[in-house]
Amino acid sequence: MRQAPVRRRQAVSVRMPSHRLRIVTAVLVAALCFVGGCAKREQPKEQVPPASTEAAPSRQISRLSPPKAGEIQEAVKRVFNEAAVIDSSHNPNFIVGDFNGDDSQDIAIILKPAPGKLSEMNEDAPAWILRDLGMPAQPGLASPRITRNEVLLAVIHGYGPDGWRDPQATQTYLLKNAVGSDVKIHSKREFLTENQSKKLPRLFGDLIGEVLQGRSGYLYFAQATYSWYDPKTFKGEAERRLIHPGAEARTEKFGLFNLRAKKEIATKK
Repeated sequence: MRQAPVRRRQAVSVRMPSHRLRIVTAVLVAALCFVGGCAKREQPKEQVPPASTEAAPSRQISRLSPPKAGEIQEAVKRVFNEAAVIDSSHNPNFIVGDFNGDDSQDIAIILKPAPGKLSEMNEDAPAWILRDLGMPAQPGLASPRITRNEVLLAVIHGYGPDGWRDPQATQTYLLKNAVGSDVKIHSKREFLTENQSKKLPRLFGDLIGEVLQGRSGYLYFAQATYSWYDPKTFKGEAERRLIHPGAEARTEKFGLFNLRAKKEIATKK
């Protein structure tokens, strides 16, 4: 008579833990699902990169569209009128970059004198600055002459955010003996990083790398003109750069003085 209650209490004690276990298990599963759901909902927010707080770059060159044939033709006509034409035998026959480092896109175009216009290309005071890379940039030398069907490189400097496309972009350097093969653009920053151990000229902007007369080198803007840099033979820059008489007349007209004028002024004082 006394053993029956004991068995009932034992049976109850056995059933209770399993009931509580099921309740606890259900609560834990619900909690895990809630936490997992929250994590999944928060995950996309963590993957989105934060907005950049850096200031917008000053140069807008990268936003400009690639040059179109009509735009290049218009730029050539703006500077040379009808005296020069684009040399279609070269492909590509142009390259863009910021060669003088003023944050405005420039363009270098391969040209040749237009038929019957050689005299216009050799006028005394042209609208461009003529430079022969095959001659040393020294004062006193005769101004170079352009020959018939000669291949030339015209570098038109940009003006403002529109660069060389701007109607006011007329400052142009016309280079003889400057068209080679394997023409590529090299940014100033990358070039300086890759050539830290070499003796380098003072650079203002991007460089034009090419193979010229069997030598690998670079065209670069040297403040007053364009020069050729050969890493194997470069020993340093000359103190002054040659500007042909026509360019001197134009710069004096706009109130800029060449080296000779500065010396004369100093002597008078």
